[in-house]
Amino acid sequence: MTKFSFEDKLRAVNMYLRGYGSNTVAKVYKVKNHSNILMWVKRYQKYGIDGLKVRYPKYDYDGNFKLNVLNWRK
Repeated sequence: MTKFSFEDKLRAVNMYLRGYGSNTVAKVYKVKNHSNILMWVKRYQKYGIDGLKVRYPKYDYDGNFKLNVLNWRK
């Protein structure tokens, strides 16, 4: 699970785009590093709303494959 919801990211980006600084936005949303705000803004500008959505890996490995990997590592 991610620490910040899609809604929080969108609100933070909108606040930044309204003219607030990244440090101010980070403090309001309790984001540890203001560079995360800037990263969200870049994703939003490049991909739109989809850039802020949580992405999950698209791979699913079966049990045999996982066992083979573990045995190979031994």
